[in-house]
Amino acid sequence: MQIAIVYKDDHKAYSLARKVGDELSSRGSSSSILSFYQIAEDNCPQADLVMVLGGDGTLLKTARCYAYRGTPILGVNMGTVGFLSSIEPDQLMGYLDDLLNWEFGLEERIMIEVSLKRGERELFCGLAVNDAVVRTNTSHTILLTLQVNGKHYTNYLGDGVICATPTGSTAYSYSAGGPILDAALKALVITPICPQLSEARALVVSSSEQIALQLRSDYSAFLCLDGAEDVEIQRGDRVLINQSSLVTRLVQLNNVKHSSDAAQTIYKRGMIRVQ
Repeated sequence: MQIAIVYKDDHKAYSLARKVGDELSSRGSSSSILSFYQIAEDNCPQADLVMVLGGDGTLLKTARCYAYRGTPILGVNMGTVGFLSSIEPDQLMGYLDDLLNWEFGLEERIMIEVSLKRGERELFCGLAVNDAVVRTNTSHTILLTLQVNGKHYTNYLGDGVICATPTGSTAYSYSAGGPILDAALKALVITPICPQLSEARALVVSSSEQIALQLRSDYSAFLCLDGAEDVEIQRGDRVLINQSSLVTRLVQLNNVKHSSDAAQTIYKRGMIRVQ
């Protein structure tokens, strides 16, 4: 079994990565060890399983890099929050046999594909697990128009707008006043950031809908995916958001964190069984 180990850039995580790598080697499995700064779409070692030793930021970056491969990802919480992690560091060694025997739960999380268009020209395209955020680049508010499936829905005047997946509904969107969505829902939540008008509220739509946000202000703004990429937006630019055909596949070893049976798949000695 080939395992990739991605660790956050600190000594404790690196030490655990080396320890796990040595233990895997003693059990006849091979591993590749990379830091947060080394992992990239063009630098993803072939693996049957990816272990992420870090926080949600490290896991989100790893998930985007491995999205096209569909590789299961195990989060080991070595960060501040660890919403996406399955276990704590002191539990990892005790679960190695389960992992090597393919005895674990697997939870699929939807992803979004986000593109930035200026006229008919596409300037940027990327994937997100948590959210796509359009936010002001200055101390001024910005005006954004929202379209759902090509039809005008509303205008948002404020610091920006968040479009979050169910996974991302517990992150920035929640801090901005948005609702928490069950991870199994095929839905997106659109949450205004510090809206000037008090009646502006979060909107939940089916993930099959196409979302379009257009900047109507002269002040520039940024598009950010999962808090990791900033792309400048100008007046008239459109941000198009669709559910991706790709998913993030999270390994679950302890109690499954979300209640929907439909989201669960059990791996057991190479056989797949849906609960």
